[in-house]
Amino acid sequence: MPSPHSGARLLLVAKFNQRYHRTGLAIRDALQAAECEVECIEERTRGLDALLRRPLGTRLAGVIAKRPPDLILVFKGETLTPSIIEDLRPRSNARWVNWFPDGPHLLDLSLQNGRAYDRCFIFDTSMVDRHRELGRMADYLAEGCEPGFHRPLPDPARAWVPLAFVGSVEPMRVEALSVVRDLGLSAWGPGWPTGPLYGDEFIRAFSNARVALNVHQFFGEPAGLGRYGTGANRRVFELAAIGTVQLCDGKADIARNFVEDSEIVLFRSLPELRSKAEELLTRAEEAQAIGVRARKRALQEHTWAHRVEELLSVALR
Repeated sequence: MPSPHSGARLLLVAKFNQRYHRTGLAIRDALQAAECEVECIEERTRGLDALLRRPLGTRLAGVIAKRPPDLILVFKGETLTPSIIEDLRPRSNARWVNWFPDGPHLLDLSLQNGRAYDRCFIFDTSMVDRHRELGRMADYLAEGCEPGFHRPLPDPARAWVPLAFVGSVEPMRVEALSVVRDLGLSAWGPGWPTGPLYGDEFIRAFSNARVALNVHQFFGEPAGLGRYGTGANRRVFELAAIGTVQLCDGKADIARNFVEDSEIVLFRSLPELRSKAEELLTRAEEAQAIGVRARKRALQEHTWAHRVEELLSVALR
């Protein structure tokens, strides 16, 4: 059966890089799999474009003039200001859609740039509510995973670790991880002595762990500061697809995507983090079964292909 979106012309604005910006490429592939005609524009002005002084707005204008799209999909688009969009909008009948992948710590940016779009898709329901309060068209759209990349990849030559964490060093995360460090925690990422991991090394770190630990930014921070929010980060879906049982702080929107204690294990305080980690490490078979169920759910409902289908069904109707 042909895709209901077959032949739709899309212009995708994102950052594209196999190492740092895989998501842009994954979204491109999902759009092509949906039989859309996709033209990609790198958000950053680099290389020859920088040398020739062809900023993003100029490059977009050229592509729109040659082949007017039905939909212009911008993934974050921090540098694509409302004034640039307002200048480009009369050049085609395309709908402008923003897919914003950051949490409430960048709410102001989302609200500032979001006013220029016909619709915004956001993974945090608290942010969706703020857009709607301003009378804007905004929809919840969860993060996703890339099945060809996020998959079980145990390495027999690599030592197994009880707990694995990959993420940047931040004060609240350091405090959380200190609670379980003596249980055999291995941590990687910017700021950690072991450094960051990329590609299959990232996948192997979690595949060779008994428990995958996920701690969202600003976990434990006072709610009044407004930076923690409700949205499940991308790591929630990546770890589910890798298939290692995930121990994660209990963001409110996670319940929309996974069943607590059946597909994911959640903690809401530091003492609970410690007790849940100890329990998972002593109940290996039960923990493994949770990881298996999470992976099944991720592949059935939470890939980038699922997200693109949901977005297109709303944005093109």
